[in-house]
Amino acid sequence: MRRADGGGLGRPMTSGSTHRVLLVEDSPTQALQLQMMLERRGWSVTVCGDAESALEQLGREMPDLAIVDYHLPRMNGDEFVRRVRMDMRTRGLSVLMLTDSHAADRERQGYDSGADAYVPKSVDTDILLSRVGALLRKTTAAAAQAPVDIRQSRLLVVDDSPTYLFFITAQLQEDGHEVIGVSSGREALARMAEEKFDCVVVDLVMPEMSGTELCQHLDRMRRQHDRLFQIIILTSRDNKEDMMRGLEAGADDFVGKAGESEILKARIRALLRRKFLHEENLRISGEFRDKELELERTRDERRIAQERAAMTEALERSHAELAEAYQELQGTQAQLVQAAKMASLGALVAGIAHELNNPLAFVGNHLGTVLRCLETITPEVQGHLSDKGARDLDKMRQRLDAMRLGIDRVENLVVKLRTFSRLDEAEVKEVEIEDSLESVLTLLQHKLSDRITVERRYEGPKRITCQPGPLNQVLMNVVGNAIDAIEGTGTITLATGRNGAMFRLSVRDTGHGIPAAIRDRICEPFFTTKPVGSGTGLGLSISYSIIQRHRGRLEFHSDEGRGTEVVIEIPMDGASADAPTLPDPAQTAHAMPGEA
Repeated sequence: MRRADGGGLGRPMTSGSTHRVLLVEDSPTQALQLQMMLERRGWSVTVCGDAESALEQLGREMPDLAIVDYHLPRMNGDEFVRRVRMDMRTRGLSVLMLTDSHAADRERQGYDSGADAYVPKSVDTDILLSRVGALLRKTTAAAAQAPVDIRQSRLLVVDDSPTYLFFITAQLQEDGHEVIGVSSGREALARMAEEKFDCVVVDLVMPEMSGTELCQHLDRMRRQHDRLFQIIILTSRDNKEDMMRGLEAGADDFVGKAGESEILKARIRALLRRKFLHEENLRISGEFRDKELELERTRDERRIAQERAAMTEALERSHAELAEAYQELQGTQAQLVQAAKMASLGALVAGIAHELNNPLAFVGNHLGTVLRCLETITPEVQGHLSDKGARDLDKMRQRLDAMRLGIDRVENLVVKLRTFSRLDEAEVKEVEIEDSLESVLTLLQHKLSDRITVERRYEGPKRITCQPGPLNQVLMNVVGNAIDAIEGTGTITLATGRNGAMFRLSVRDTGHGIPAAIRDRICEPFFTTKPVGSGTGLGLSISYSIIQRHRGRLEFHSDEGRGTEVVIEIPMDGASADAPTLPDPAQTAHAMPGEA
């Protein structure tokens, strides 16, 4: 509990669920009695000895209820309540008015000022506590409000008469205002330049600077500097001309000195209420404006975020499209490179085969003629030959037979070359698959030599429908990779079979297998593990594309360090007329080295 005016009564106000009560009472004895009575009910009480200190306390901390004595020094309780009700932030505060009078006009004044309840001090204690409890039960919002800016009004009085200046200053201080008195217009302007006042009371007749001139300066000051204060002119000459000049100079009101001081106080209270209401309206308008700006800023931020998200999405979509186009370009480039390579190789092989056919036919025909002539003349000359001549004749016959064998082997090689070189056969036709495999092995014989053994397990169909040229290209790539995977001696097993409507070919090697780190990349165009100049990285990529074009499957199964198996499956009915399909390495869970 504390005494806000410095009296130091009791303990500090507590927070939490305890109700907080502001007690405004100028009598220390009565304040102490009420304080003890309220604290026994568990309520926290703050005591203020006058209305001015109570307004300052409201600026620091908002209570749940204010108990206000009607009779207070300088500012009465009803004026204090009016000040509370004029401020938007405190007008919801519950107020209980106390008085030592039972007069009906006092009760009416209390209610007219805005009090929520009116209780005489002589009322029974239980009734007083019941009224306080009822008001506290209705209080919900005030306790949650932030501290507000309620202050004592400041007045500046300008009069060259020290006697009247002292009198009017004392009268206004009794009404609860903070009053500063000065004796000249120049001094008043100097104070106004340094301090803030709510109202300026100006004498009309003064030496050096008249009240009208001072009003003009003050009105110009508040218009130029956007300051809000009221101006009242006091005069002992109550005539129409002086009033009109004063109001035209900027005065807000015109009061005669001959009247009662209560009239001046009432006029000042009315002007101050209007000023405070205007300030409150400005504050509320400013808060609304700030909220609107904050809302607009939030909308702008949301719009910018949406635009940024849309831009990011568009960039990601463009990036994905560019990546896809780049992949297609790589695949197309790989196909073009490999197609040109294989076309050149096919043309070269076909040309060589054609050029070999003519001399082979020439040598073969003449060799047959020599053999027939030799068989014809042998009986005629055999009895006339010496032993050496007979041996030479037998050696001649053996050499001719060896020549026949060599020519047959060359003719067989030419046939294999012609079979492999059918790269222009893009149409679907029926082929002997085993002949295609044998032609590939023949062309790769120089790499097989004596270190690699080829095991043949041909158990599948002999003939299938496909595109012969591209399929030969696949067989060459897969078998060539199997050979390259074997270091030293090893075995390659070729096995054919049938899997439903699919022809199945398995190429298994005993090489070093595929490292796990590159299994997902070996079908990417231009990816190779071979030294520079030894591989293009296109073999498996093109092979995968060709098998996809045949609506088939190309699978890889590898055990690192123990070998790799490549499985090729294509339809036997020739359903392979699709347009070329680009490789999709992501669909190959396992792969093998070679062109990779």
